[in-house]
Amino acid sequence: MKITWILAALLAIIIFQPGCKKDPPVVPPPDPEPTHPTIVWTADTIRNPYTGNQLLLRSLWGSDTNDVYAIGHNAFGGRASLFHFNGIQWERVILTKGEGGFIGSYVSFIKIDGSGKNDVWAVGSRGGYYGTSVDSSLVIHYDGISWKEVQMERCKDIMQGLKVLSPNDVYMTGSYGEIYHFDGNEFSKTIVDTNLAMRIGGDQNRMFVGGRTFTLFPIVYMSVYSKTPNGQWTLVKTANEVDYYKSKSFGYYDFYPAGGGKYFVGGENVFSLQDTTWESSYSKGSPPYLLFRGTSSQNIFALSPWNSIIHWNGVDWQPINMPTELTQNMSIAGMWVKDKNIFVSCFYTTDTNIIYRGIFK
Repeated sequence: MKITWILAALLAIIIFQPGCKKDPPVVPPPDPEPTHPTIVWTADTIRNPYTGNQLLLRSLWGSDTNDVYAIGHNAFGGRASLFHFNGIQWERVILTKGEGGFIGSYVSFIKIDGSGKNDVWAVGSRGGYYGTSVDSSLVIHYDGISWKEVQMERCKDIMQGLKVLSPNDVYMTGSYGEIYHFDGNEFSKTIVDTNLAMRIGGDQNRMFVGGRTFTLFPIVYMSVYSKTPNGQWTLVKTANEVDYYKSKSFGYYDFYPAGGGKYFVGGENVFSLQDTTWESSYSKGSPPYLLFRGTSSQNIFALSPWNSIIHWNGVDWQPINMPTELTQNMSIAGMWVKDKNIFVSCFYTTDTNIIYRGIFK
């Protein structure tokens, strides 16, 4: 009986014991709404060292904010235009023999790109002010110690495009459909269309080239080709000039990975391309949009040479605040983005360029 009574008492305690108070489940805070940056700008003035001659700084690239290059064209006797920013000031880099460098001809650069401070490439033309002579292309490389000309088969005219994915994965494009690939040891060459002057972009998953006919043919057209790492270059889209401007259904100028297998492509609008499906992503403002740079799929900038830059935050495009000094007589040529910093190069007057350095808020 005593054992029975004890069991009954324990059962009663269990039944009538107040329930244990549990902590409420932890609910993570909602993700912040995506925003667009406000930028504080600083202006650096770069003048042609040969007073009164044209200076066009077309392309920017850097490994960090204290290691940025601006490159382009100098109309004084074909002298090269390459400037380096060390975090404090811009300094001229000597390239041609006429200035004490190693290039013994007229030169003009189109593009600069790299994978790090010890792997920087630049492409353009040599042999004439505008690279119109046969075999006039030029490729140079910086290994962290010095700039040198790259020994390779030259294309027929200007080397138009450059994309450096890694030291062992470098692409270049020419004016007559040439695509060059460097694997770290040697170059290979593919020709997709001898009529096209092409730019190149993409990533390790998919590369693109796009362009328009280089010389005036009875029919001018635009085309885009792409390839996967182990695939062949295949035609994605093409249209004659009349249909292209009439429909504005695809782009052919610069190709930037936007995440999830989607790429932004420049043209008369901003277009997105996934597989073979084209969509208009932004059609306001001041087209064309010719250049994309960013740091992630939620932080991408698109540049229009008509003094406009728009920003993609993963949801939509919106214009960003531009330097107040910009006028209709100026045009933007180059752009580079790193962390919360953005650099843009602008033609100010014939012999003066301005590099605007912006910091995101």
